[in-house]
Amino acid sequence: MTLATLSAVIFDFGGVFTTSPVENFTVFEREHGLPDKFIGSVIKDNHHENAWARYERAEIGLEEFDALFAAESKAAGFEIPGATLIGLLSLTFKPAMIDALERVKAAGFKTGCITNNLPKVDS
Repeated sequence: MTLATLSAVIFDFGGVFTTSPVENFTVFEREHGLPDKFIGSVIKDNHHENAWARYERAEIGLEEFDALFAAESKAAGFEIPGATLIGLLSLTFKPAMIDALERVKAAGFKTGCITNNLPKVDS
């Protein structure tokens, strides 16, 4: 495929246009003396049916996610409430990627964005 045959560019959102939540997980782990990549290991364990997967698919609400993730992380060695994990999802935009998107659009390409959204959290 050559550039001339492209008509659209599809982007992922999290970690592309924004910082990655993994960066926040790493800071949290260091601040709390947890093993490196502990949160990621809990999220990846039983990754189709665990609390994280069920919450991403909106099968459970925040309250149930909070308790289930706490139990899963406790079973792995360190208890982290699910609500704490959600608090770590605050991300910032990457200006360079916003600029890149603007250049792609200015060049006449159609654009799309794919992401997996979590259920709404009432504050």
